[in-house]
Amino acid sequence: MQARTVERVESWDSRPFSGGVGQLHDLADADFSGAVDADGTWLFFLNGRVIGVFDGDMDRVADADGTVYEAPDESVALLYAMRHQDGETQAKYYTNDTPLSEASQTLTDANFTGYIELSENVLSGDYYVVYYGGRSMSAAFIGTREELHTGDEAFERADDEVGVYEVVKAPVSVTELPERPDDGDDTPAETAAHTTTAADDASTDSEATTEDASPPAGEGGVQSAASDGGASAAATSEASPTAPTSTEQAADADSGASTAAQGSGAPGSASQPADGEQAWQETTSVPTISPADSEGEQPAGRSGASASTTNASAPSSSSSAAGGRQSTLEKLKRAVKKREQKLQAASERIDTLKDERDDLRSTVSTLERERDELQAEVASLEETVSSLEEEVAASEPADATEDAGTAGVTLSAEDALAGTDLFVRYDSKGKPTLDELDATTDPDAVNGNLRVDHHTQFDTSAATVDGTAFESFLADSAAYTFVSWTVRALPYEIRESGHQSGLSELYAALPSVDRAELRGTVEVSPDDETTISRTFDVVLRDRMGNALVVADINTGRDPVTAEEMAALVSDATAIREGTDHLAAAMYVTGSFFEPAALETAGDATASGGLLSRSDRESFVNVGRKAGYHLCLVEDRDDAFHLTVPEL
Repeated sequence: MQARTVERVESWDSRPFSGGVGQLHDLADADFSGAVDADGTWLFFLNGRVIGVFDGDMDRVADADGTVYEAPDESVALLYAMRHQDGETQAKYYTNDTPLSEASQTLTDANFTGYIELSENVLSGDYYVVYYGGRSMSAAFIGTREELHTGDEAFERADDEVGVYEVVKAPVSVTELPERPDDGDDTPAETAAHTTTAADDASTDSEATTEDASPPAGEGGVQSAASDGGASAAATSEASPTAPTSTEQAADADSGASTAAQGSGAPGSASQPADGEQAWQETTSVPTISPADSEGEQPAGRSGASASTTNASAPSSSSSAAGGRQSTLEKLKRAVKKREQKLQAASERIDTLKDERDDLRSTVSTLERERDELQAEVASLEETVSSLEEEVAASEPADATEDAGTAGVTLSAEDALAGTDLFVRYDSKGKPTLDELDATTDPDAVNGNLRVDHHTQFDTSAATVDGTAFESFLADSAAYTFVSWTVRALPYEIRESGHQSGLSELYAALPSVDRAELRGTVEVSPDDETTISRTFDVVLRDRMGNALVVADINTGRDPVTAEEMAALVSDATAIREGTDHLAAAMYVTGSFFEPAALETAGDATASGGLLSRSDRESFVNVGRKAGYHLCLVEDRDDAFHLTVPEL
């Protein structure tokens, strides 16, 4: 079992498993969907059927203790079982060329057995559609927490995504449980009575618990199983695609018991009631996965006792038949009542959610009005401040400008950053440095020896930036904190998350950073007659002045747009075409990225081919085996986070 699958399964609701064939049959009778872990051997169940045995065999599970994990949805139990079979990728498609819904309909019509996986070039999560016996089920794992969504919601989310999906053919083999151990204490008549009552209980519970999971008529069909001598029951089931009514079901059960009582010992007449009972139970419960749907599998009962044995020893008295019919009717009534209670609760929940939705819409409308009012107020205040500054400047003495050289210099934020360079230096080369970056490097030791110095083109002793001392302004600026994070934290985040190979160019370049140019311009010459010049908010260079990393920084509250993202990609690509040193281009924002901006970044990193098997992450191909990493960074709560690619 893959460690990631084990981790997901162990998050399901669980209970102890004491071992034994009897408990396995109890799970089968309860139409259990989930997994059993017994001493390292895993069994996957779907609606009471064993659809996968991994890391061991059935005998080992029956003899060992362990844990039962109940799946939150049938789809994930079937998906995990399929993903651990020897699946075969049939094809890959791009959603813009072949929509997921179109491929899904084709696979469903073809009674395909396998699954679709949509995860390549998809940032929001992993999406799956599982197919078996003409039916499909959907599951999606969304966000960094891999929150599970299933059903129509999962499929609609997947159908709206843009990315590459693959179609995987995966076999499903239903494994029959060993026969349930026989106590040997009951007489033949008592055994028959016990078996009949258990069958009534199982059919009633199955109808109540598997109604929603059963495939509708025309999609999956009713998979009926009949033992020898039950051809007439199977033919009746195939001729009528709808399930019998409660009255018809009770009548069938009573008829089977009466016929068994009247039999005189000829084998054919004794087996017919058992076949009718078995067909009735399977028609009403309509299991989602039937052994007959498996590749090369034949229908198998869930109990070790045969149908013929059960009916051969069935009670013969009319009072027993009447009691069985009455019992069956009462259980059907309870099942119907329980179903009605669930429907009522669901209806009340829908009404509650509608009220909450209306309240939220009202709240959003109010907040939008308040936002517009505040924006108008801010604009008015800014206009007032600007007017007051002009008045103050006009009222200053004429000699104030002449004394500015001795009193200090006032700078705008743009001019202050443009006139500043940062340098990565160490207190001692004999102590740990980034040049020794490997799996054993101690981050605290390196950062204790590392410092980020600055050099300016103006006197900083009395310089101010918009009323703030220059030293304080620089330490709090997004450019300075970004450079510090890049050399102090980013190398170790890449290393500890195991992305050294995926971000190989960036990881190899970081130890070579010698200085950072704020509002820097990069010039390259692809040939003797051409010079290309581009300006970025931050340029990280090595000792020879080669640009290793370029970055644009969004310090406003507005999100990064697709146009801004495209501009960075265009400028970085132009520089990379003229130099082999550029390892990465980064977009840093204190706000967020518009979906269109994320799509633009995704398109840029997929330029090497949608089906590229390159292990380099978020990589923009410029030429054959040449390019740079495109990284998106968010500034949240005074800390930077690399979100694309996600560490």
